[in-house]
Amino acid sequence: MDGANMNAQVGYTSPGFLGADVCHLNLHKTFSIPHGGGGPGMGPIGVKAHLAPFLPTHPFANNPRKDACGTLSATKFGSASILNISYGYILMLGREGVRKATAFAILNANYLMKRLSGHFKILNV
Repeated sequence: MDGANMNAQVGYTSPGFLGADVCHLNLHKTFSIPHGGGGPGMGPIGVKAHLAPFLPTHPFANNPRKDACGTLSATKFGSASILNISYGYILMLGREGVRKATAFAILNANYLMKRLSGHFKILNV
């Protein structure tokens, strides 16, 4: 699952609950990181437990798995310094604020859909 825009999920559901086995959560839309973030995209990749044996490891990890596919990045932590922005955003909003932001995102999307429905064909699923 592409987790680039989690605005309609955060605080209410999760990619795993929706059936995704893998989801990359790029932080640039939902968690206030500017697009590009001053470098490559950054965010966690969540996987269900049955895929854990197939994940890469890093040669400098404390207990690297011998069967892992090896390093996929030139650096162990990527551009992790931008994660502080998302962490601060989540801390400032708190649990209820995050849920409220999601509720507003859904409300705004539905408002736009209604306003544009006379001009565009809307797919009802």
